[in-house]
Amino acid sequence: MGDQVEDQRSAGSANSTPSSGSAITYRADMRLTAEQAESSERHFRHQEHNPFGESGPFSHLTRLAVPYAAAARGFRFNAHGQLIDGLLSAQVYVDSLTGVSGKNLPQDPIVADVVTSGWIEFRAGKETYEVKPGQICIRDTKASWQFSCAPATNVHVIAVPRHLVLPHVRSGKQSGRSCVSDIAAPEVRFLLNYLEAVKSSSRELETSVTARQMARDACASLLSSIFSDRPGVVLDDDPGAIVTAAKYAIEQHLESADLSPAMVARHVGVSLRTLHRSFSTGDDSVMAFVRSRRLQKAHDELVDPDSAAGIAGIAARWGFSDTSHFIRRFKSAYGATPAAYVRDRRAADGGCDQNRDVQ
Repeated sequence: MGDQVEDQRSAGSANSTPSSGSAITYRADMRLTAEQAESSERHFRHQEHNPFGESGPFSHLTRLAVPYAAAARGFRFNAHGQLIDGLLSAQVYVDSLTGVSGKNLPQDPIVADVVTSGWIEFRAGKETYEVKPGQICIRDTKASWQFSCAPATNVHVIAVPRHLVLPHVRSGKQSGRSCVSDIAAPEVRFLLNYLEAVKSSSRELETSVTARQMARDACASLLSSIFSDRPGVVLDDDPGAIVTAAKYAIEQHLESADLSPAMVARHVGVSLRTLHRSFSTGDDSVMAFVRSRRLQKAHDELVDPDSAAGIAGIAARWGFSDTSHFIRRFKSAYGATPAAYVRDRRAADGGCDQNRDVQ
């Protein structure tokens, strides 16, 4: 937590800042002194730019209060992440807090909390869920859930408009319900990997309404696969989201000698067959995409004036079996051998980088 947190703000401040239009970047920060925390209900209701206000992504949280025993330490809430046409994916730090999640309204969202430290307890009637680190709790906030959380709890909050999720859920019994799962479950790993891929695509999302709608709708579909009583069905039905998450996993492991379709499938949380079937809808196979990205990385390093690596070293780093194999691939893609390509670029640049040996 703590990425670019606005520490300069005075105690008792509140700030909630989505960007203009269909916001991509979302930040919220709220702090109460010990004295203010003792009357926290009033501050949660009335502070300007309150992150829990009626128009914000946390508006489903009501009757908020800092427990009396924790008030002496003050209170802090910080969230940073993405808000995409109603889809929230944010890393949240929150001190000890109680309240109600859900207003029994049709527009209340489906919310997933992935706890990384501390804990959150949800209660509704006879049902009680304590969500611990390494677990995810998904709940329909149309039902009201009392909750409490430990001091210094860190949680990844994912909130999706309810009307986008429930049509994908295979059983109407889940309406108004909650479920808890381990984050090691394939469906959960896939969802989290997909959200990381969305996060890395901020530039495309900022400029394309279609891209934002695709990101939001795919996330709703994936979230429903965990919430459904038939997990995995919706997951396999969205090849575009699978390819997006797979490409993100590939980018993270391009230098690994173990990179393979089986490794990618494990990271994404789908079967090897599903992975290959998803890629078959596009222009590249899994390994064709890997080879293309490795060749691009090798090219970028080769022409980087700050790199001292030779052709053999670059070929080895980017997973080519030998130098001659790399040279053949490079010439096929760029029309010249690596050495000739660099010489031509040097000549075009006026003879810069003459001292670098690329043999």
